Amino acid sequence: MGLLYVLIAIVAESTAKTVDKLNFRKNKIGALTMMLLVFLFMSIWISLFIIVTGQPIPHFELISIGLVSLVVILSLTSNIFDVLSLKANDLSLREPLIDFTPIAAGLVGYLLFPAEREPGFLLAFILGAVIVYYGSHRRKLRKFQKKGLVYLLVVVAMESMLPSVYKEAVNYLPPAYIAWFRILSIFTLALVFFPLKSVRKITPSKLRYTALSGAIYVVGTLASIYAIKELGVVLTMLLLLLGPLLRYSAGYFILKENVRKGEMISSFLLAVVVMFPVLR
Repeated sequence: MGLLYVLIAIVAESTAKTVDKLNFRKNKIGALTMMLLVFLFMSIWISLFIIVTGQPIPHFELISIGLVSLVVILSLTSNIFDVLSLKANDLSLREPLIDFTPIAAGLVGYLLFPAEREPGFLLAFILGAVIVYYGSHRRKLRKFQKKGLVYLLVVVAMESMLPSVYKEAVNYLPPAYIAWFRILSIFTLALVFFPLKSVRKITPSKLRYTALSGAIYVVGTLASIYAIKELGVVLTMLLLLLGPLLRYSAGYFILKENVRKGEMISSFLLAVVVMFPVLR
């Protein structure tokens, strides 16, 4: 089941991002409006999932409260700097660093969990980092992009620690509740800084797209936590490196985007690097 969870997480993440891009393109939705609506629907869907599946209310201990608090702190910090990076960055610069996140998360897991260490996995992460760098290092950054890059590095640092916290948290809490606390905390932060009254020009089409992507993001979030529970942090993060190939392929074939050659080549090489230690 662990491999199935990873596959679902990869497909869900790529599909949700494609839906978001279609929403931008077809409905001209603003970034703030989309963020608030997506997290609103994510909060609704994860709450409905917990109710419909009859998830029992967990018993909270001091350690579980501490782990949930750490998830919330890392998530809030990540999303604050992610919003800041959107104001000083562009999507073509964001994508390579987003690709680097599972590599950093895998290395953190490799360091923290000795039972998950395999030399082949470590080599794959190192090669993956080189490949991601190859796919993006030729960019010449302007001043505002360099500022955005610093914000994104903070995002990567926060996101790279989250899977290891999940690994510990699933020993005390069901994955659905871990996801619920994370999603609700981010939505609450968004409401504090950007109340719903700041949402402009909501149309039925915008609601449909954000409701759909919100549902898919929830599926991906749950699947990734279940995968970490089943496979561990290191192997899950390694397999998630297959995501860029699917995401860039969707951008090129479905959205007709001008995907850079270096990004396509690097995503393909990442897939090769991932499959070699996994299948050997």
